[in-house]
Amino acid sequence: MGSFKSGLLVLSRNIRSKKRKQKKKKKEFTAEQLSRYNGTNGSSPIYVAIKGRVFDVTTGKSFYGPGGDYAMFAGKDASRALGKMSKNEEDVSPSLEGLTEKEMNTLNDWETKFVAKYPVVGRVVS
Repeated sequence: MGSFKSGLLVLSRNIRSKKRKQKKKKKEFTAEQLSRYNGTNGSSPIYVAIKGRVFDVTTGKSFYGPGGDYAMFAGKDASRALGKMSKNEEDVSPSLEGLTEKEMNTLNDWETKFVAKYPVVGRVVS
């Protein structure tokens, strides 16, 4: 009887582990798909990507939603702009090319803040 209970316990743990892994599966977005999550559709979440990781920033709607100070980042990979501490539209880009070490450190700091504050929902693919 004891080994039967042990077997059930192992089976139960395996099922829970598989369910957790299924829940953690992240979505892949093209840049065009990501652009749909820019806050202009009130029923959709707002997403911002950093270094290809897509974050759900809907809880920060006052910042990333229409009229917010960082609305230009919504629905885009804002890596370059965050690294450069820029809100210029031409800097809102996934390109890290030419960023200085200081700018890369700044970007990494932003990424750490996002990881702590917002859920990762996927990644940007080419």
